[in-house]
Amino acid sequence: MALIGAFLPWWGFDVSGIISNQAHRWTIWNPPRLNTQVPGAASVSWNFTISSVSVLVLVLVATALVVVGSITLLRRYLLGGLVLSALAPVVYAVAINYVTMNYCITPFCVAGPVGSESVSRVPGLGVAWGFQIGFYVFLAAVLVLIAGLLFNSRLGRGQVTNAKAKISVFTGRTSASCSKCGTNMQSPSKFCPNCGQARAALPLPT
Repeated sequence: MALIGAFLPWWGFDVSGIISNQAHRWTIWNPPRLNTQVPGAASVSWNFTISSVSVLVLVLVATALVVVGSITLLRRYLLGGLVLSALAPVVYAVAINYVTMNYCITPFCVAGPVGSESVSRVPGLGVAWGFQIGFYVFLAAVLVLIAGLLFNSRLGRGQVTNAKAKISVFTGRTSASCSKCGTNMQSPSKFCPNCGQARAALPLPT
């Protein structure tokens, strides 16, 4: 799910109007490359590129750790993958928030990672922006990983409990016959009360 989400769009905006509708979507593999002639476009493209590459590295490393943990059944790899998986969308959301709050990505200067705005001077024209399906699919993958770790933890505790060997110990009184005179001897007795013969050792249970 994480790899599928990585190839889907993570953020974008839609421009709707009377004449035409435009949709702009970006993945972490393909960050936006704005026209460098527009003021501030170079900074926007640079910030998008750095954040996308950072998130891409986190996604790939997290996926690798989860795969290794699934094969080796070592929890430290799964926990490492969980931490990096949870960190990836946080880094991306912070980067999107920084870019949208400090630069104009559209002619309407969107503010914040999610929102919508209508243009009063052009009736029927507006823009809506926010996270896209790839971002939410990746979040779903993180939740699935958390659920898997919780299930693995409970299953592991159950296996440990079931693996405990149950050894029954007989604590009742036992009796044996003296090997010399045949007198019955109770369990606490080490010597025959009749002839004084030492009690023979009991055979080990099989």
